[in-house]
Amino acid sequence: MSTYTYRDDSHPPPERQKMVLFCPECSHEGPLSDDWDVTTTGSDRLLVCPDCGTTVDRRSRSRSDLLEAT
Repeated sequence: MSTYTYRDDSHPPPERQKMVLFCPECSHEGPLSDDWDVTTTGSDRLLVCPDCGTTVDRRSRSRSDLLEAT
C-alpha cells in the first residue's frame, strides 16, 4: 500500500519561529532566546514570563551543571 504525501509550497512559511514560548496567563510570547527571565532554584531552572511573573517552564538542571555551580 502506498501513501501519497501532498506538499503545498505556494504558501510562505509562518512568520513566527518554531521555538516560541507562550505564557498561559497573559499570552506573552517570544523565542526562547528572547526576553524570558531565567532563574535557578536548587536543582531547577525556571523560565519566567517577564510580563506577569508566571513560571512557564521548569527543568531539572543536569548533574554537570550542579557540579559546576558548587
